[in-house]
Amino acid sequence: MTDDLYPRDMLRAASDVRHAGELAGADGSATLDNPFCGDRVSFDVSLDDHRRIKAVRHRVKACVLCQASAALLAERAAGHTGPQIADLGETLLAGLKRGAAPLLAQAPAFDLFTTVSPHRSRFACVLLPFEALEAAARIAEEKS
Repeated sequence: MTDDLYPRDMLRAASDVRHAGELAGADGSATLDNPFCGDRVSFDVSLDDHRRIKAVRHRVKACVLCQASAALLAERAAGHTGPQIADLGETLLAGLKRGAAPLLAQAPAFDLFTTVSPHRSRFACVLLPFEALEAAARIAEEKS
């Protein structure tokens, strides 16, 4: 593990468990795996009457990058729709490819992932939580 890839702020974000666990009475849940590295991310969501995320919990068995991404995303998910979460993931991917901050103008905390830009094979680790949360929100919408 190098300080260049895993700065202190990323390690701090990865250890944030405020939104970890299961969400009782969730409207939707999804688990996704990265078959290349073994990362696994699960999200549970509850939606409001406007199909916006009102509560979220996650379970992550993954690398530091994936843990940090899930924690940061869970902290900021409320008020977004599934498609908006997918759009945020696409914007983050574009920022990772560009390699310069801001990666997500509306969420500066994600700028800590600029260290990942030279490591294209690790982009999937950062983006897996976005895909899992969007899938959980989609499942919740389909149930309503």
